[in-house]
Amino acid sequence: MKTWWTLFKGEIFRLFKYKIMWFSIMLSILWVIVLSLSAKEEAKSLMPFLLVIDTGMMSIILLASSFYFEKQEGTIKTMFVAPVSISQLLSAKLVASLVAGVISMALVALALLLIHGVVINYALALLYAILSTLAHISIGYIIILYSGDFMAFLIKYMGLAIAFMVPALLVLINVIPATFEGIAIISPSYAAQYLIDSLFVAKNGWLIALSVTTLTMIPTILLPLVVYPQFKQFAIRG
Repeated sequence: MKTWWTLFKGEIFRLFKYKIMWFSIMLSILWVIVLSLSAKEEAKSLMPFLLVIDTGMMSIILLASSFYFEKQEGTIKTMFVAPVSISQLLSAKLVASLVAGVISMALVALALLLIHGVVINYALALLYAILSTLAHISIGYIIILYSGDFMAFLIKYMGLAIAFMVPALLVLINVIPATFEGIAIISPSYAAQYLIDSLFVAKNGWLIALSVTTLTMIPTILLPLVVYPQFKQFAIRG
């Protein structure tokens, strides 16, 4: 546990060193400003979308930035020759990546409380932030480990971002009617948005359960079956 904690602190230090954590915090502050300038109902409507950007698609970008900075500096290679297991290293990176998502949720929720007097279920908000971030960074790792460089990553990321946005757009313009809204839950971004929105508006119980299941299954399947083996091969290649 002591070794893992040392790895985790090192990951947090690097996030600040590379200015990644500062960028994430500044982005969250921007969302706070947007919410403070919005009417109460508008702020409640905007929060799910803004948080999905932070805990979802932005978390992938931040993860990739950290990964390629470390790769450029040779930090990852140094870690691989240290007396730590790959599972310890990967889990420390995953938990460190979760911190930004949790901070974003905390700042935005606090802003809604102090500015608009909006109280939400903070335990569920924390859970949804963790699920959204973990699901997206699991997908992010796959893109990273299958991309030769940052430019290749960006191309794949843009395609993925568009694919994730399509279900939400189809629901918005009623191409997918409310009766079949569950189809859109296949997008982790829409699943996360649906969950966060349920903190403010009563939602269909089975769709909430389906969204939780979707966001839970993504890391449960991808991390051990795809991300870990690829990360291990990367370690072997050095």
